[in-house]
Amino acid sequence: MMRRHSDSCMRAISRIYSYLDGEVRAVRRVRIRLHLRLCRGCERAYEFEQRLLGFVRERVRVDAPPEVLERIRRSVRERTGR
Repeated sequence: MMRRHSDSCMRAISRIYSYLDGEVRAVRRVRIRLHLRLCRGCERAYEFEQRLLGFVRERVRVDAPPEVLERIRRSVRERTGR
């Protein structure tokens, strides 16, 4: 029984950044959310990562160099025909 819980924790934690970034599908998001509600240890890990990510996003801002932005714009125009 303990093994199952440990595997579930490992899966939840391994996907925590994708979850925080909104990059997981709805079904997986629900599974992770449920696991976080049921597992205090994983919930604490999630809360820490959420705070850390918020801290970094607030304090670290890196502007891309103009030439990089232009390459991105050009690539988008070429792919979309605009």
